[in-house]
Amino acid sequence: MDKKNLLRHQIVAERKKKGRVFAVFFILALAFILFNLFFDEMGVVKYFKLKSEEKQMEENLVRLENEISAIKEEISAIGTDPFYIEKQAREDLGLAKPDEYIFKIDKDK
Repeated sequence: MDKKNLLRHQIVAERKKKGRVFAVFFILALAFILFNLFFDEMGVVKYFKLKSEEKQMEENLVRLENEISAIKEEISAIGTDPFYIEKQAREDLGLAKPDEYIFKIDKDK
């Protein structure tokens, strides 16, 4: 081989080597970035987990708001409705009017 072909062959080999090194570093950097994108503290997996928790908390909030409104209605009824007070006394305390009988049925039997 003459010097010109030998030099050209060495240059081509060096370029291939540099290309391979660049490709390896590029792939490693890409793998690192993707790993961090998915599994890091602020990654996609954490994002979906937090979204799920947010949905559960919103559902709990709606449920608790419904309970609060029901309790407010009950408080309002206790303060203003004498029939509601009588009904609660009969059901919770087992009270009855004079000449009235209460029958209790056991559901176990």
